[in-house]
Amino acid sequence: MAEPDSVDRHIAHWSRELSDLDPQVEGIVTRMQMLVRLLRRNKESWLASSGFKSWEFEVLHHLVAAGPPYRVPPSLLAEWLDTHPATLTNRLDRLEQTGYITRVHDAGDRRRLLVALTPEGRAVWEERMEEGDRSERVLLGFLDDGERELLDGLLRRLVRGVEEDGSPLMPEWPSGDPKPPAVS
Repeated sequence: MAEPDSVDRHIAHWSRELSDLDPQVEGIVTRMQMLVRLLRRNKESWLASSGFKSWEFEVLHHLVAAGPPYRVPPSLLAEWLDTHPATLTNRLDRLEQTGYITRVHDAGDRRRLLVALTPEGRAVWEERMEEGDRSERVLLGFLDDGERELLDGLLRRLVRGVEEDGSPLMPEWPSGDPKPPAVS
């Protein structure tokens, strides 16, 4: 057995209270949960270190995910972000003031406004993505190439199994699906 970690201590504690606790299942699930929590905290940290808020990144990320010309109706953006339209309007106002987005009239229907990503917005999104990539590489740096390949394959197998009996965990993009891929 590998050297024990904090999750092993968690399992030992709960095994005293729950006689039918499967330590392997508990270990796998708890480790995945804790790593996701760590990834989320790391993301909040690298965003905050540059004065960026998570919602700002999410808006820019979804605009980039929409693909060229990086323009979408605010109502669709609100749906993707699972945000109330009034909340999104306030957020778009702030992003427009920073120069990261602009609102433009739809060429096909001048009454309709679209949210458009600016070159400045694209540049700052790319910078944040690079920070995220560095953070994720540090986390996975504890594994060698073969271990990362093995972990990737095992997680892919798990996701495929889950998806066989339900909806895809990551909707295809762009396909007209109202939910673009989630941000890691």
